[in-house]
Amino acid sequence: MTPPMLEARYAAAGWWDGSTLPSILADALVDSGAQKFCVHSKRRPWEGSLADIASTGLRLAGGLHRLGLRPGDRVAFQLPNSAESAAAFYGLALLGAVLVPIDINHAGKDLQFILNACAARTVLISDRVGARVPLDEVNSIRPHLPFLDSVIVIGDEPVPQGALRFCDIVDGDALTEPARVDPASPAVIGWTSGTTAAPKGVILSHRALAAEIRLHMAPFLAARTRPLASTSPISHVTGMLVSVLVPPVIGQEVHLLDGWDPTYVLDLMAREKLSAGTGAPLFLASLLDHPKCTPEHLTLIEISQLGGAAVPPDLIRRADALGIIATRGYGCTEHPSISLGRPTQTLEERATTDGIPCPGVEVRIVDHRGNDLPPGVRGDILTRGPDLFSGYTDPELTADAFDTGGWFRTGDIGIVDENGCLSVVGRSKDIVIRSGMNISTAEVEAALIGMDGVNDVAVVAVPDARTGERGFAFLRVAPGIAPPNLEQIRSYLATIGMAKYKWPESIRVMREDFPRTPAGKVRKNVLRESFVD
Repeated sequence: MTPPMLEARYAAAGWWDGSTLPSILADALVDSGAQKFCVHSKRRPWEGSLADIASTGLRLAGGLHRLGLRPGDRVAFQLPNSAESAAAFYGLALLGAVLVPIDINHAGKDLQFILNACAARTVLISDRVGARVPLDEVNSIRPHLPFLDSVIVIGDEPVPQGALRFCDIVDGDALTEPARVDPASPAVIGWTSGTTAAPKGVILSHRALAAEIRLHMAPFLAARTRPLASTSPISHVTGMLVSVLVPPVIGQEVHLLDGWDPTYVLDLMAREKLSAGTGAPLFLASLLDHPKCTPEHLTLIEISQLGGAAVPPDLIRRADALGIIATRGYGCTEHPSISLGRPTQTLEERATTDGIPCPGVEVRIVDHRGNDLPPGVRGDILTRGPDLFSGYTDPELTADAFDTGGWFRTGDIGIVDENGCLSVVGRSKDIVIRSGMNISTAEVEAALIGMDGVNDVAVVAVPDARTGERGFAFLRVAPGIAPPNLEQIRSYLATIGMAKYKWPESIRVMREDFPRTPAGKVRKNVLRESFVD
């Protein structure tokens, strides 16, 4: 959905220069082949070099080619972070296949929907994920997967007839040269996390990802003085970029984790001299709260870029007081890097805004009629840029998402201030509709996170016989702090001037962490389903 005038502009600026994932990775994996590649895992640890991973990837690409797969074919993979998942990513990219990374939590109808929506010919899965057996899950829906030709299983256990073993596929000749593909063609079909709705297939082109790597993520990661311990899954756009795409481009080591355990991460940081704590706010907060966090760890963290969930301003301020340069950023699967905080901004700008638009990215704030709004007035966020997605797998969703000028309707609500800083204040669809009044859950969450002792908040809409819906707030409080009751919460919201109709009418204090996606986002659908009137 890129108008011709934007195509010409992006090409003239050098943002679209004909690069593709195969062309970028073919050079980068050779140039950075000596760099260390480690998977820190209790189940499948691995240590070697980028060249080792690339070699496996090329042999996988050769094996898939012998199975009949060609550039443009859709190949799905539903894998935890591992050496094999990284090799699969590189191999599929070099083959010119359209990569379809799938969140490890998807199963049943969601998995069936995704595999059919993208017409996947092959899917790569693990033999086990915890107590789950993914092959059983795929086989249970296989009669309803008309496009699927083969299932490839990674692991040490034998597989039944009808499935192929990863180790057998890579036991053969390697792909000899990277595929040549159209830069405008699909490179990756990502999937929205489905925390509040059904997954949507997001088509990212080769030229969009090439621009994202060069303009945004490579400069961001290159600013660090040490490698990042990354727990963000390769199946998520952030993990895909941070963990496997950008490090070879900038000549950096790769350190993957297949789960988040702050005790383990702190030990790993000290042993390998790694940074950590970038991504969802949960990652940084859990490190800073841990009794084993020392001044050495604070020095190692160095820089923390937070996003993907509401970032408490006090977390940025706390990090700053400890010598960590923490900033907020804003993006989504459809548009990975929209705005980023800069270390040169004031502390309050870093704590209370989501930074300024990234190079090449344009942002508008508009009213419900599409009219531009002045600074300081909240409205719908529209974006466009060279790293914007091409559209959804569902053409109807694509038509609804773009206007004629190529502007993407993000579905988020925001404000741009006089200094050009963007603040995301809510989602137009993540709302509580109470007696006909729309209430942004993000606005209520941002208010409650400022309450003393409250560590995390998630507000969801639940049915109400009188008002249609009401706000239900799930809270987590700091250790040793008495949890607030509903009256205390209402008193606090009144004190800060929040309109009464926005106040939550029910609360639940949770001892355990909220259910989350692997990227750290709260799974609000799970919280909503746990509601009992």
